[in-house]
Amino acid sequence: MVNEGVRTFVIKKFGKDAWETIRLDAGIDTSQFDRMHAYDDAITCDLVAAVAKHRDMAQGEVLSVFGEYWVGYAGNSGLGNLLSLSGRNFVERVQNLDDMHDRKMMAMPGLKPPSFEIVELDQSIFELSYYSVRPGLTPMVIGLLHGLAAQTNEKISVELTSARSSANAPDLFRIELLA
Repeated sequence: MVNEGVRTFVIKKFGKDAWETIRLDAGIDTSQFDRMHAYDDAITCDLVAAVAKHRDMAQGEVLSVFGEYWVGYAGNSGLGNLLSLSGRNFVERVQNLDDMHDRKMMAMPGLKPPSFEIVELDQSIFELSYYSVRPGLTPMVIGLLHGLAAQTNEKISVELTSARSSANAPDLFRIELLA
């Protein structure tokens, strides 16, 4: 689903010709992806690198913009009902991301979704622990968080406070709900 999301993102933001160029630069021989098929993570990495090269952007910037786009894309897919039912506000939606991923895993048993734990530190300040078997997606998480906040008409600031130190450790973020 992520690779198909990258494809639709590129077409929507930059056009069909850009997608063809990016797809070929990434060495992808198909013009679209089956959303229910698991693809090698290297394909996603190659696509992000090709988008970055084509748009003269850093890969982290591509991932951040894509993360924000992803929320709407996933919302228009079968995950849409799960997202809208997962909470009335930003914090509730983040708290329920793991439940949504668990439901998705029933349809896709090989799925390796990330895990999120959010803890309130103060009235409007939270710490988010993000666990993933995939390194390097921290910028996408930042975009995703902004996308989730936009869905509930909230504004946030997000700061990476600690990058994961090992494969089993989380990235830690400080999130502030802005008035």
